[in-house]
Amino acid sequence: MNRVVIRDVTLDFPIYDVNARSLRHRLVINRLSRLASSSGHTVGGSVRHDRKGVITVRALDNISFELADGDRVALIGHNGAGKTTLLRVMAGIFEPTSGEVQTHGRVMPLFNIMEGMAPDASGIEMIRVRGTLLGLTNREIQEKIYEIAEFCELGEYVSMPVRTYSAGMQVRLAFAITTAVESDILIMDEFIGAGDAAFVDRAKVRLRAFVERSSVMFVATHSTSIIHQWCNKAILLENGRIRAIGAVDSILAQYDQVNRIGTGQRRF
Repeated sequence: MNRVVIRDVTLDFPIYDVNARSLRHRLVINRLSRLASSSGHTVGGSVRHDRKGVITVRALDNISFELADGDRVALIGHNGAGKTTLLRVMAGIFEPTSGEVQTHGRVMPLFNIMEGMAPDASGIEMIRVRGTLLGLTNREIQEKIYEIAEFCELGEYVSMPVRTYSAGMQVRLAFAITTAVESDILIMDEFIGAGDAAFVDRAKVRLRAFVERSSVMFVATHSTSIIHQWCNKAILLENGRIRAIGAVDSILAQYDQVNRIGTGQRRF
């Protein structure tokens, strides 16, 4: 069974800058921290400093949850709440200061589908490069080249340098490569886009199949429509801590209670 277990995870980022050791700097940090807390909208993790004057930002604070097959989870919270940091811990990019992260199944982090796009490489070469970055073997890449090239509808351009592509063509290629890969645990910082309007309808079908092939999905997004369409659970993060976990509507309602602003929009 594919699942994710996060147990008592804390992540600290120490700041070793010489200026961080001065008394004046520490006093400024303390004052700014108090102002942020009193405003009701804290930004980022909690700021701490030890007796030696080393300042530490606690980005995640004692995070615990367990998810299994079929869970589609939205990470909700204001900017700086710890969403991206938590995703990167689950993906193995950041190692927690303490606690335990267990992932059972093939993990695919998608933080930038355009990663690795080299202007002078051809479309075919980019399929090989991106496929490798996404964890495919040479054999798997070879098996998928024709299908990817056919789906993105680039025609002869697939053999030409990427610098000759329009922005929409580049997104088509990146989207086609990314959604050709199989994963058990899908981790996304914002939902992946599909490119130009003429491509959207076909892309929606492919995207749904891509997500449904994954057993567990995490996505940090500012879009409530994406949350309602794709997710069945939500985690509300605040100042690096979990405030609530539960059904999407319930968590969004809790978020609204303390974060609804005057314009009638949610503050993410």
